[in-house]
Amino acid sequence: MAKGAKVNLTEGKVSSHVLRMLGPFSIAVIALISTGIVDTIYLGRLTDAARPNLGVMALAAVGFAFPLTFLGNSANIGLGAGTMSAISRALGQGDTERSRRHGAAAILMGLTVMTGLVLAMLAALPYVLSMMGAEGEIKAMARDYALISFPGLVIVSVAMMSNNILRAGGEAALPSSIMILGALINIVLDPFLIFGWGPFPRMEVQGAALATLTGNTIAAIFGFSIVLFHRKAISFTDMTVSTIKRAWGVIGSVGIPAAGTNIIVPMSAAIAVTIVARGLSTVDVAAFTVASRAELISVGLLYALSACIGAITGQNGGAGLTDRVRSTFVFCYWICIIWSTLMAIILALFAPQIASIFSKDAEVVAKTIPYFYIVPITIFAYGFVFISAAGLNALGRPIYGLVYTLIRSLILYVGFIYIGVQIDGLRGAFFGMAGANIISGLIAAGWSLAKVPMSAKKS
Repeated sequence: MAKGAKVNLTEGKVSSHVLRMLGPFSIAVIALISTGIVDTIYLGRLTDAARPNLGVMALAAVGFAFPLTFLGNSANIGLGAGTMSAISRALGQGDTERSRRHGAAAILMGLTVMTGLVLAMLAALPYVLSMMGAEGEIKAMARDYALISFPGLVIVSVAMMSNNILRAGGEAALPSSIMILGALINIVLDPFLIFGWGPFPRMEVQGAALATLTGNTIAAIFGFSIVLFHRKAISFTDMTVSTIKRAWGVIGSVGIPAAGTNIIVPMSAAIAVTIVARGLSTVDVAAFTVASRAELISVGLLYALSACIGAITGQNGGAGLTDRVRSTFVFCYWICIIWSTLMAIILALFAPQIASIFSKDAEVVAKTIPYFYIVPITIFAYGFVFISAAGLNALGRPIYGLVYTLIRSLILYVGFIYIGVQIDGLRGAFFGMAGANIISGLIAAGWSLAKVPMSAKKS
């Protein structure tokens, strides 16, 4: 094992490593998820005598903009997966210096790729919002939100790459602290910027976007300082065009397919919002937005689990310990089942109360409640999909995750939601989500354990 790795994940019980990392990552993911939940709660409470439906309009506007910002974040997550895969495999193969070069190149790659993507997204924004069915003031609000949040995606890339550089070495507390810091700043600033508390102007949806941008900027500065100065986990010394190209090739071989995998999710979400917007009403779009944010409650720990699995499968796969890789997948699948069952019970018991937290509009609440009885019990299978993808990305095998996500999101999720809306409106869309989760999850877990090689490709 390379001496530069902070934690040797090739020794000891894999279950112990998963649980050790899961605690800090769960706190970090809860903090991140809370930002979206808090945004939704505050925006749903906006009032204005001149605009009696302001809260519903704000929720609908964010519902249109969210898949687009999610697309940028998904690209960052994909590049982060490539970073973590390259570095964890290098550490597993005993090459610390190569891991440091990969880390430095990853940050440069993130800045370059995300700058290009953000410019393209800004150019396409008016046309995309129109195609999705956004109109009038709701379209203007969605545009205002996106114009602030899009440039922040470039800054997020630095925090994301720093986070994955630390995770690749088996660390949990420091990468989690990067995420938690940004999230806390976002949450604290939200009411001041959304409602105009104190000396701040009332910015409504723009305020939510600016709070996120500020939190991400501070997190990026903090994360970069940790990997460069504190951990010395990256090195820009003697970098040349040829060494950068080689490192980008290694990172991109996983990062680009992984980014594609992650981008599929917001693309499918955007299509789903379009289906709801064009087939139903503004209230349905608002309720679908609330349901999508409420879903973050049940998938939070599973997102944290996906942040754990890659470092373990990457290091063990790099060291040739395929039995430990397989054991890691099986243990993580069981966590998905246990957590999903627990959350499904809680969400079903408190469905009306949870829906009322997000919106005071009685019709929005009524249309959201069926989600809690239909979808959460199937979240374990959705977890199978992104857990499988994360673990296989770290092995240098990103195509499997890409295929799993294509099946779940673009084929089953979009197709079933369309059929569900035609048959039973928004409730039918929720049944479509549940069906997509179950079928795709069983495919992902079954194929991964039965057919996919558990060895890692050379970093």
